[in-house]
Formats: sequence, structure tokens, C-alpha cells
Amino acid sequence: MLIRSPVVAGTFYPNEPIALKKMIEDFLAKATIEKHKNQPKALIVPHAGYIYSGQTAAYAFKTLRGYSYEKIIILGPSHHFSFIGLASAPKGFWETPLGKIETIAKEDFKNLKNNSEIKESAEIHEIEHCLEVELPFLQIILNDFKIFPLLTGALNPVITAKIIREILTENSVLIISSDLSHYLPYKEAQMLDKVTLDAILANDFERFKKFGDACGKTAIEILISISQAKNWRPKLLKYSNSGETTNEKQAVVGYASIVYY
Repeated sequence: MLIRSPVVAGTFYPNEPIALKKMIEDFLAKATIEKHKNQPKALIVPHAGYIYSGQTAAYAFKTLRGYSYEKIIILGPSHHFSFIGLASAPKGFWETPLGKIETIAKEDFKNLKNNSEIKESAEIHEIEHCLEVELPFLQIILNDFKIFPLLTGALNPVITAKIIREILTENSVLIISSDLSHYLPYKEAQMLDKVTLDAILANDFERFKKFGDACGKTAIEILISISQAKNWRPKLLKYSNSGETTNEKQAVVGYASIVYY
């Protein structure tokens, strides 16, 4: 069975378990959210280094506290490879400083087994950070879960949304890993990110496709399509950008935490 070792521990987040646990618990303690009557169905969370986006990510992850999920479907962009469709990971374990998490493979789903849209590739996942950085938060918040890691290539988001919908259950949650605008001046980034977030919060697929700006744009398009079909309602919990932590306002990256009920 494949064991994927962490590739950004020590850079994006602490490599030492006690320091990592404390950092995440501090983020969660500072994240103030209102308890919703329904169990979250999906999240959009950022995937930058924790010193930049960890506090923002904590708002969304905190909504999962107190719930039980058997299956976490986690979807994000590939920063290093170009390919067609979705890339899943082989069956095995993904490791973080907080321990190992078992993965679900494509063949574990009867309705995905022969799906040509999904290709299995350890290589595509091996050096990708966008899914890995979400795992320590999940390990702090949840118990006894497995992950189905997916990276997006060139694909039709509406068709892919139908595929993902087939594997969603009451005991699953869909997590989209994405930052927003990249390397714009502070005020310009805020304006563009508002356009993006307004489209997401309106569940407006066409508006987001035309005007939205996010590195995980394809994954968010998939989520909006699912949200429309399932009548989910998104709620913005926190918005920030890197200029607020670095005080460098010339070129910032936008981050948001959104939960779907």
C-alpha cells in the first residue's frame, strides 16, 4: 500500500507535531462562528502557508466540529501537471506530522471503477501541496475518516459535478481547496475577490465562470454545479488576504472560508 509522505511539512506548516497541533488549535480558538442547525455539506478553504491563510481556513474547518464523516472528498487544482479529467490517488495512506490517513481509491466506488474521466496517479499527487495542507486541520477536528483526494485537470465541470454527486452521501463532506486572486495590489485584490465571492455566494455558475478569479476555479465550478442541483446554500465565514499578515500590500493573495448547508 502506498504511503505518501508530506512534502510541505516544515515550510507551509510546522513539521513538529506539538507545534502543529498548537498552531491549529490556536487558529480554531480565535475563529468565532455561529452554530448552524444543519450539518455542513461542503467547504471552500484556502491552501497557502498557515501563517498566511491558516486563520482564515480555521473558520470553515470549525463548522465540522461535533459531526462525524466517514468520507472526505477533497478536490483542488494541480499546480505542477497538465492532464485531462480528474487525478485520484492510489489506495494507501497519506501521512502528516499528526499521523496517517487512509485513502479511498477509485476502485472502491462501484460507480467510478470504469469511469474514464478519473485517472489514478501517484506521480501527480506526489509533490502537490493543495490537498495536503488541509489534512492536519481535519485530523484535529475529526475522528475515523478516510479521504478521496482528487486534482482537477482540463474537464467539463458540469459533467464532473454529476460524477461527484454520485458518491456523495450523508456521511461525506466535499472540501474544495482554493485561494482567490493572486499577486494584485491590496485594494484591487479586495475588489476582484468581492466579485468572485458574490458569484459563489449567489450559486451563479455563469457569473463565476466569466468573472471569478481563483486558482481552484475548476473545482469551485464543480461545487457550484453540485450546490445548484442539491439546493445547498453557501455562507461566507471569513475573507482575508496575505497583505493583512505580511503588511506587504503591493502583491497579495486572497483567501476565503465558505461553508455549504
